[in-house]
Amino acid sequence: MKKIFIIAATAMVLAGCSQTELEHTFVGQKEIGFSNLNDKVTTRAANDAGANYKVYAAWSGGTAWFINDELNGTTNVPQNGPYYWPSTGTVDFYAYAPATITATGTYPALSIAYTVPANAAQDFTIAAPKTGLSSSSGTVAFEFAHMLSKISVKATLHQDLIDAGYVLSTTGLTASLDVQSTGGTIVPTTTPFAWTSPNATAATYTGAASYMIMPQSSIGCAVQVTGGIEITKNNVEIYSGDLSKYTISGGNVTGDNFVMGKHYMLNLTISEISTGGGGEDIFNIITFSANVAPWDTETGTDIPLVQP
Repeated sequence: MKKIFIIAATAMVLAGCSQTELEHTFVGQKEIGFSNLNDKVTTRAANDAGANYKVYAAWSGGTAWFINDELNGTTNVPQNGPYYWPSTGTVDFYAYAPATITATGTYPALSIAYTVPANAAQDFTIAAPKTGLSSSSGTVAFEFAHMLSKISVKATLHQDLIDAGYVLSTTGLTASLDVQSTGGTIVPTTTPFAWTSPNATAATYTGAASYMIMPQSSIGCAVQVTGGIEITKNNVEIYSGDLSKYTISGGNVTGDNFVMGKHYMLNLTISEISTGGGGEDIFNIITFSANVAPWDTETGTDIPLVQP
């Protein structure tokens, strides 16, 4: 009688399972665990804000996505899991963040048509694919990389002006950045990652001193400090206001390109010849230079700024 009861209970449980669960959640199969390596690498910013990330997985024995789910960026727990390793075959895993970005494509194709938001304040990262994995592989550990270019702006005085007693304050500095492309298409299942079909939509980003933009040619992009500038001498304000817009030309930026995963510090230096003549254009003649470094550099001229 007891055995009959157990068999009946088991039948009721199986009746409540989906076909996918019956195929991939056999008793004794190992649960798939996930981790985000960037949680442990404090010197990198990719997905370091704990953004939820999207995971796709393809099983070698399947004809549809084995996993198509969103994972918590801090706990690495899937919303619709848990998932279990198939008893046969291998699984390929792909991930990107933030999960709010939409990918398109019919299995097994996958692509992302991405457009930088109007405030250029969104980090977009893709993890290196983890392919050919099985239950013996252990936890699926993703490591994300930046797909955009990071642009920061700073203003300085020429040394001759500093020697003459002028003092520059850039508290609350803001800058506008004119770009020539705002979006493109990228495939998260194929490495090395590369943008294709860049659009020719120009945009101006405002209100911050740091932006995350579509990788593109730097030639023709333009930058202007729009706020947060004050110059004093002997504690008396000499100038405050915008600086002149600077249009970037060939040779100003390494390789004449804003490259994926790089951080560019655009340096606007107020020229020593800006002191002549007076009027509204005083201190408004600038020279331009740019430094390039990995996205998250802790030392040197490329000082990490808080991501907007």
